[in-house]
Amino acid sequence: MAARKVGTCDGYSWRQTYDEFTFITPLPKGASAKTVHVDVKNRYLKVQIEERIIVQGALLGSVDVDGCAWSINDGNVELILEKSSSDWWTGLIQNEIYVAPKPKAKSEVKEAKSASKSASKTVISKKRKTVISKKSKAKTCTDTSGKNTARTIEKAPGESNISPNLKLKSTITSTSKLGQKGHGELNEKGNEGEDINHILVKEKECKNMFETLRKSVGLEHHMTLTAAFNLMDQWIGNYRLTLIDNLLMGKEIALMKICRRLGGQWKLKAVQMLAFCRWKQFRYKESLDLFYEFQDLAGKSAILLENMGHTHNSLGETDKAEECFLEALDRIERGDRGNKGGLLMGIGIVRKSRGDLKGSAEILLEALAFYKDSYKGVDHSIVAKSHTSVGRALEDLGEIKQAEHHFYEAVRIFWLTCGISPLTGNATKRLGDLKVKLGFMNQAQQLYHQALDMHVNFDTMDLRAILDILTVIPMLHITERCRVMLAKPDFDQYLPCITTLKKRIESEGLTVDGTLAVLLKAAAEIAIPGGRKGASMAIPMLEKAIKFFNTTAEADCSRLITQSKQMIEVAQKKLS
Repeated sequence: MAARKVGTCDGYSWRQTYDEFTFITPLPKGASAKTVHVDVKNRYLKVQIEERIIVQGALLGSVDVDGCAWSINDGNVELILEKSSSDWWTGLIQNEIYVAPKPKAKSEVKEAKSASKSASKTVISKKRKTVISKKSKAKTCTDTSGKNTARTIEKAPGESNISPNLKLKSTITSTSKLGQKGHGELNEKGNEGEDINHILVKEKECKNMFETLRKSVGLEHHMTLTAAFNLMDQWIGNYRLTLIDNLLMGKEIALMKICRRLGGQWKLKAVQMLAFCRWKQFRYKESLDLFYEFQDLAGKSAILLENMGHTHNSLGETDKAEECFLEALDRIERGDRGNKGGLLMGIGIVRKSRGDLKGSAEILLEALAFYKDSYKGVDHSIVAKSHTSVGRALEDLGEIKQAEHHFYEAVRIFWLTCGISPLTGNATKRLGDLKVKLGFMNQAQQLYHQALDMHVNFDTMDLRAILDILTVIPMLHITERCRVMLAKPDFDQYLPCITTLKKRIESEGLTVDGTLAVLLKAAAEIAIPGGRKGASMAIPMLEKAIKFFNTTAEADCSRLITQSKQMIEVAQKKLS
């Protein structure tokens, strides 16, 4: 049976997304929150208002009870069911009978609003009044043994940790609603795309919810902790890595310590989040240690093995990476949840590292086909990531024009789904490289400038990526055959980027190592032709680089020292 997105049945209606199922039923006139009884289990639902059973039966999919919550909103009882796995259900319960939806009469709407006002006592806002159930059945937590343990969403009256006089905003209706990345439209297969505008709105909503709950019920309340991880879910997707670091490991909140002390699901969530954060900060060894800690706590899974495999790949440990990917594929074939496309991409990277360029391209194209089929007609960042992998493989095979097409698609999709992010910046630079190979120097220069502007402003700077861009820019401006093709041949256009880069290196107190020393020299090489302002910036950068070159014993830096001193002389002449 094809999956419905909405349904109307006798006494209730519902709608679903890829991650949630929303049940809605009118609150009868005169009824209150005390007369509503909701019983949710992994595959069972019962909703009763007063003496009438609205719905009862076996669910057509499993839910994470810990992520389910109900409220009264605009005269309706609204129940959010968080799906255990992202998928489309064919309906809500077995043997469901659908009816044609009937438009509400004005009198019914008026009565419903009146009922809503009488029912809403604990949560008040200008737009709507919301009551979170105090009798909702237990949420499910996963403890370190892997078993399910239960606790209630809210304690019974008289036992609650929340002051009965406390007035909270309506944003706490359901923290689980805000835990996903913002999505766009649906395709015919039901999969959702991404839209950067929706994502940023969702991030703001999650932040407001966390701050509200933190002030109202305290940091260690389970609703606040849920909101914190929902917020970090947004941050990790938007590369707000410093913010995650501050929340988990900072002195003010130190959420990691709290979660380790609380144990159970909170410890698992914190370890997993920090592992993802460290991976995106290029701290792969720390990330891998955290993934293995997570495995010790929760056991193996196809999803965890994929993450570990990608981390092994990033560390150059291709044999271990392949072992993880193949075990994950085997688990998926035996019914475990997992991402086949991501595993194929990982195996393709392993083959490339072993010199099998053709085999790598073939399996990466298979991964791209898998994702395009899953998100057919809808833009999604995972499709763009797959395009970049295929583009690299085709470039290695000398198929430059085909590679250009894939990187163009990657950049287009990343802009729509991620906005300004490392994913967009890296793909933009690679597209610029291909434009150079195809002889389109003006387009390449514009792409390099865009990529540099993005990279120097990212939350976590990738110094090697910035160095790669700084290294290729001078060639376009100095080589005559390239320079004549540029619409903007002057170097002063890069000075804002170099200024930002210099300030960040100083403010973040980065230790000068080999990479940073060479980066400082490369930045100075671009700054000096930019006039007096560029020359004045270049001199201190070159002096820092020379200091490192003089003291390091890792390599013979005499040539670099000579070049840097010559550049200082040129800069000083510009200032004289």
